[in-house]
Amino acid sequence: MRTLLTAAVLLCALIAGVNCLLCEKCFSVGTATCSGIYSLCPADVTHCVQGLENFTIGGKSYPTAFKDCGTPSTRTACGKTLSFRASMTGVQISRACCDSDYCNGGDIQVPAVDERPNGYKCRDCYSNKSVDACTTEKEILCTGQEKACAFLSGTGAIPGEAVTESSASGCMTRDFCRKGAFNLQGLQLLKYYFKCSPAIKV
Repeated sequence: MRTLLTAAVLLCALIAGVNCLLCEKCFSVGTATCSGIYSLCPADVTHCVQGLENFTIGGKSYPTAFKDCGTPSTRTACGKTLSFRASMTGVQISRACCDSDYCNGGDIQVPAVDERPNGYKCRDCYSNKSVDACTTEKEILCTGQEKACAFLSGTGAIPGEAVTESSASGCMTRDFCRKGAFNLQGLQLLKYYFKCSPAIKV
């Protein structure tokens, strides 16, 4: 099998004039790990990626593990942990990237979560009834690298669940604000509104 893949890489180099990467590809909902087959990536791929997304709601966790070829447009998310957190819901996604054949195999490595308060706070709210803005006056203390406040609303679905309307406010990492919700892997946002603002000093 590896001989065939090596031959495919050489063919890619001859046709496209570049060395195409071989990356493991897999996607698994409900676990923190996955394994698949090594595949030849398109010529524009610059790295292999592995990562974990963990969506929580009402104390229940929905992890999604993934490995894939990485395009130049997604490279800015490499080595970062992006998170949004409210008291009733949240999502955290971590990615690790590498630049050689077969490099994203093995166990998915994610950094430890920094749960220490960082001196910032945001409005805290969650509603699974509508996309309207939350009206609560509750607040949540931000932790780790969460130095932005975010409001999200729209329609979406947890893997295997029905589509629902929801809205939420909470703390978010600034990198997540810049990259937006398109970085999500397991949680599917079908139509959404997304707004960030600076977190408030405690």
